[in-house]
Amino acid sequence: MTRYKITLLPEEVVAEAEAGESLVEVASRVSRHINASCGGEGVCGRCRVELKAGQLDDPDGPGAFLSEDEYRRGLRLACRCRVQGDATIFIPPESRADASVFALALAEAEVTVDRLEPMCRNLTLQLPPPSAGDNLGDYDRLQHQLAADYNLVNPVMDLATLREMPEALRAADFAAQVTLFEDPVRPGQAHLLAVRPPQPSRPLYALAVDIGTTTVWARLVNLTTGENGPSHGDLNSQISFGEDVISRIVFAGKGDGAARLQERVVANINNLIDLIEKDLPGAREHIAMVVMAGNTTMSHLFAGVNPRHIRLAPYVPAAADWPTLKAADLGLNLKPPVPILIYPSVSSYVGGDIVAGVLASEMYKRPELTLFIDIGTNGEIVVGNQDWMTCAACSAGPAFEGGGVKFGMRAAPGAINQFYFDQQTRKHHLAVIGPGPEAARPIGICGSGLINIVAELFLAGVLDPQGKLAPQAAPGLVRPSEDGQEYLLCPAAETGLERDIVLTEIDVENLIRAKGAMYSGYQTLLEGVGLTMADLEKVIIGGGFGKSINLKNAITVGLLPELPADKFAYIGNSSLTGATLAALSGELWQKAGEIKRNMTNFELSETPGYMDYYMASQFLPHTRSDLFPETLAEAARLRLARKDTPWA
Repeated sequence: MTRYKITLLPEEVVAEAEAGESLVEVASRVSRHINASCGGEGVCGRCRVELKAGQLDDPDGPGAFLSEDEYRRGLRLACRCRVQGDATIFIPPESRADASVFALALAEAEVTVDRLEPMCRNLTLQLPPPSAGDNLGDYDRLQHQLAADYNLVNPVMDLATLREMPEALRAADFAAQVTLFEDPVRPGQAHLLAVRPPQPSRPLYALAVDIGTTTVWARLVNLTTGENGPSHGDLNSQISFGEDVISRIVFAGKGDGAARLQERVVANINNLIDLIEKDLPGAREHIAMVVMAGNTTMSHLFAGVNPRHIRLAPYVPAAADWPTLKAADLGLNLKPPVPILIYPSVSSYVGGDIVAGVLASEMYKRPELTLFIDIGTNGEIVVGNQDWMTCAACSAGPAFEGGGVKFGMRAAPGAINQFYFDQQTRKHHLAVIGPGPEAARPIGICGSGLINIVAELFLAGVLDPQGKLAPQAAPGLVRPSEDGQEYLLCPAAETGLERDIVLTEIDVENLIRAKGAMYSGYQTLLEGVGLTMADLEKVIIGGGFGKSINLKNAITVGLLPELPADKFAYIGNSSLTGATLAALSGELWQKAGEIKRNMTNFELSETPGYMDYYMASQFLPHTRSDLFPETLAEAARLRLARKDTPWA
């Protein structure tokens, strides 16, 4: 089949492609990810690219997201374009899924355990060499010695290890060091992962992995010392097929979609292993196990299992508790027998990442009534303490990741993340994420930036409780548009887009829906056990998005309950922390299983009262003043201070 060259600017990366391939997929194959929130359905308009030379098969023409003039200038929607020859494509900043933000990630605290008790360990043996009178087979000889020295009976050996064993035993006159894995899924079953000549200083590592919908993280863990090694993160390259779990489930159900999604996330993990290997040469050779935490859909896609039934009534996953898998099964660039443990899920939408987060938060062993939140497209929440826990998933939508927002984007260089409205001058100041060539010029709004903008404009009286903009409150900044009023954040001359960046009333409406889904979820879980927000003693926020939230502004818009600041805690990437803890301690892996079994799941869509709570939350911050008294008091005070001004 004829192959064509697609040159991707501005980096001038060349990708080979076949006729008919999607431009989004071609770019993704060379790690140039183009935003495609809708999974290639052509209904979000976020994958705009510019055709500089050559031709693309574009069946849609200008359509709803491109004007005739823009189309004539070469602008196209990448998800709808197919390769039909050599072409040169420019990917503008706002359409790139930029991974450079990972270079800005702060190192999180060292993850430690009270008692180091890993499921993998190295054992040293001295076997009697064979002789004319003792011609027992090598495998039998090894088993006899393990039974004698360590009381291990009939450990299992993988074929790849068996092939290496004879020469390894003879290299040191039948002195040996074996790597043993005690399978927690099948108690009492031990696996021999490697047989090598003795080396007392030989390291033994595990790989802790968090597969999120947007990002993938991996951390090396030393199973001998308990120390945390290098960690790296990357964008989940499945985003080229959709930014949320539903769009990926839909894609997985088309042809070989599940296999392609599995291939992408495995490539992510292999790339992270390569980066760890650069930091610590030789580390790959000594990785003895992998512990992975992710939501239910990501766990399925990692294992190459089609998740289609997750979104079909009665919403049943293929697996909630997973068998032990092997690196060879999934294509990880590790030794073939390396075991892979996947965190158990509670339900179709409350996954192993939340079980790992609860383990990391330690709420399962504390008496305080705690609310654990992982904010995202599929926001998950847990309420409880050491005696009981309930959980639920809230379909918040993609607003917190920049989806459904006209100039929305992920947290990456150029994203507006800070915003301050001056009550006196009626002007604003903003800041963007950096560094990077686009850092000085805004190119979009990330989720935390959206919360900050809406909170500031609400307190300033520019937004009313229904999310409508008031032109008289910000003269020259609020103006009419095709979709109602819009607020000018940055004029074209100051952006990296050659277009004005604005906040629309539809953007605000999407944020109100998203925060309302989360807040009404908290209320529903609490009411289900006869409690209220006032009873909460602790609120723990996990996940990458939680790190960037301005607590006061998140309360102002009604995303978080109005409680004293000292009741809130942020614990970082709790999914990765939970995976790390399980790698260091088999006892904690078993505890994760107990946590999963002890959580009662609420299907919010089928829970009486949830929709009433949801409708009541569709205001800034809420229709019930008793839930946000301090926020509304501040808004009232500022409103009184504006009474003598012409824009009040």
